[in-house]
Amino acid sequence: MSVKQSRTVFVTGANGFIGANLIRLLLKKNYKVHALVRKNANLWRIKEVIKDIKVHNADICDGNSLKRILTEVKPDYIFHLASYGNSSEDTDLNEMVNINVLGLTNLLEATKNIKYKKLIVTGTSSEYGFKTKPMRETDILVPNSYYSATKGSATLIAQSFAILNSKPIAIVRPFSVFGPYEEENRLIPIVIKLALSNKAINLTSKTARRDFIYVKDIAAAFLKIANSNLKPGEIINLGTGKQSSNYDVVKIIGKILNQKLSVMVGTFPKKPWDSDYWVTDTTKTSRILHWNPKYSLENGLKETIAFYKNKS
Repeated sequence: MSVKQSRTVFVTGANGFIGANLIRLLLKKNYKVHALVRKNANLWRIKEVIKDIKVHNADICDGNSLKRILTEVKPDYIFHLASYGNSSEDTDLNEMVNINVLGLTNLLEATKNIKYKKLIVTGTSSEYGFKTKPMRETDILVPNSYYSATKGSATLIAQSFAILNSKPIAIVRPFSVFGPYEEENRLIPIVIKLALSNKAINLTSKTARRDFIYVKDIAAAFLKIANSNLKPGEIINLGTGKQSSNYDVVKIIGKILNQKLSVMVGTFPKKPWDSDYWVTDTTKTSRILHWNPKYSLENGLKETIAFYKNKS
């Protein structure tokens, strides 16, 4: 009789956008999921699956509680998604440092004596700053916001911790993730809701570009990395290697809905991190992971639109 493989997972930021999608995939794959969420956190993204997971109410900044919980759970896989500052509404620098840097440090210290199979730390493509060529994992970091600066700091701490302690830690840098449960003040949710309401759409410009990647591809990549043999501190970009403009996104949404959308270019305030060039180099992801996204931008948008139609 074969011994059943242990598949216990611990997820921080479990009630966030990527976390909610990752949890659903983990449950589908029959992992036992433990989720760390702040007390009184809004659980709307995971309310449908809350009965199928074990929720631990604690703050990532509370190192003692974190260590107690993790010592009890003894997870095989840890997915660190807790963060602050990815939304333009989250501007508190102290909170960014507390959650993105000190929170990550607490997690590393709390898991130092746990023999896990993989700990995945979630960074961001924003760590690279503005570039004029596809972004590679070896590029120098030139953060263009407090958020990206704190995430870059967390990346370097996690990488150093992994190397110094020979821990199976991987750092992922997702590019522009979209899909069900995304924050509703971001481009794609805004455009879809306006389109479904037959309202005019305001854009910054036609040329602002991003490497858009569907959240189900991100969740699948996380699981692939969790079960891959990577060296301690490996950094992996997660994107498609293709960039599309904000205007491209609007056109595709109009095509899917079979609507002629009213678009007013230059009427939406430009963000400091908007760029006409933003795309990953997929060489390392393909070579080391043998992984490529399955969803095209259009297919991902089709599922996202269906999500919002069902939600309304």
